[in-house]
Order: sequence, then C-alpha cells, then structure tokens
Amino acid sequence: MAFLTPEQIAQVEEKLATVRPTLNKMMLKLPYLRFQHDRAREFMQQGFLRRLGTLERCIDNVFNLISMVTEIVPERNVLYDAQINIQSFYANVYGCVDNLAWVWVYEKGLDGKINRNKVGLRAKHKEIRSKLSPEFQAYLVKLDPWFEYLVEYRDAVAHRIPLYVPPGGIKPDNVDAYNELERKIQHALYVSFDGYEYERLRVEQEKLTVYQPLIAHSFVETTARYAFHVQMVVDFMTVDEIAEKLLDELGINRPPLFSA
Repeated sequence: MAFLTPEQIAQVEEKLATVRPTLNKMMLKLPYLRFQHDRAREFMQQGFLRRLGTLERCIDNVFNLISMVTEIVPERNVLYDAQINIQSFYANVYGCVDNLAWVWVYEKGLDGKINRNKVGLRAKHKEIRSKLSPEFQAYLVKLDPWFEYLVEYRDAVAHRIPLYVPPGGIKPDNVDAYNELERKIQHALYVSFDGYEYERLRVEQEKLTVYQPLIAHSFVETTARYAFHVQMVVDFMTVDEIAEKLLDELGINRPPLFSA
C-alpha cells in the first residue's frame, strides 16, 4: 500500500503542475518591477529568482528519481541523489526568504541602519517586522510554525546532521529479525571484514523494510518527519506567496507584460 492515499497523490500532482508556470510568471514579471534601488533588484533577480529556479529543478529531479506511489525501497544511489537535491532545496528555500528580506531592506533605504544579523522575516526579526504593514505582519505570524520547521531542517543541513531519505521503516513483527541482521552486518563489516557476507546480510535486511517517502535528520533532534514530495511542493508555493505579498507591500507588483 502506497504511503499517500490516491486523493493525496492527486492533490500533489495538481499543485506540481503549477510549479513551472509559477516560476515562469515570476520571471516574466521581473522586467516590470520598478525598484528604486539597484541592490534590491539584484537580490530579487540574482538572489531570489535564481534560487526559485533551483527549487523548481530540485523538485523535478526528486519526483523523477522517486515516485510518490512506489512501495519498493529505491536503490542506494537513487536515495543519495534524492538527498542531494533535498538538501539543496532546503538551503535555497531558507535563502529565498533571506533574499526577500534584503529586497525590503534596500528598497526601504534601511541598509546600514539595521544590523545585517537582524535582517530576516522570522519572528525574531522584530525590527524588520515592525516596519511592515499590520496585514503583512499578521500574515507572517501565521507562517511562524512554517519558519520554525524550515530553520530546523535548514540548520540540520548546514550545521548538524544532514537530511536523508531513510531506506525504509520496519514492521513491528520484523524488528527482532532486523536487529539480529544488523548485529551480523556490523560483525561482518568491522570484525570479520567479510564484504560478501556484509552485502548478503544487507540484502536480507532490506527485505524486512517498508519504504516510506520521508525525510529526517538526527534521530534525537528530528521533531517530525515529512513526506518530501508533498513538502517540497508546499514550500515552493509558500516561498512564491511570500514574494508576491512582499512585492505588494512595496507597491511595485506588476503582472507580466504590464508596461505602464
């Protein structure tokens, strides 16, 4: 049985189909954004928009590497390639938010007036938030749980235990057998130095796992494991939504091909 229900899969596929058009819309809009400060434009064009393109590519790569409906544990190299893209994705989602904060700082003439360590859109960035409209502040408050999740996962990538895709979960009835095989695997690897036995035991152990498309980092620190197909699409849409609202806040949002 697949990890996601047919209804959930259909919802993700519907949103997935909008990822590339959303990127294209932002790219087409850029020439018509009337920035007052060149550095604000640079952070939007060379920072945010470049990162948004990276996010779109990471999503495309991960969905091509691992299907939402697979019940088979992917090959080890496939898992590694997916992890590389997921780690890049989280680093750039975090970077997108920071780039947008810098767009605001430069466009509002606040460069040099706010310590660069205090530039951001999270709850702790009180100086920035205080200068936003009440409506935008309220919007960001609603996003505070999302910001907390993002910081946990990005900081894990950058500073602690990197994100990974677990090769599978274990059914309760198989736990003892799995642990016994793990003991033998460690013996083959570190005591008898028997590579053939190690590979044979590892294959037997993998037969006891059930694949679930989740991401995690530290066994101790992870507060929740997320279905990465779902979460990557949600995060992309969230970043784009923040950008649209920030441009509205600046009063410079323009639709594509708007030349007035």
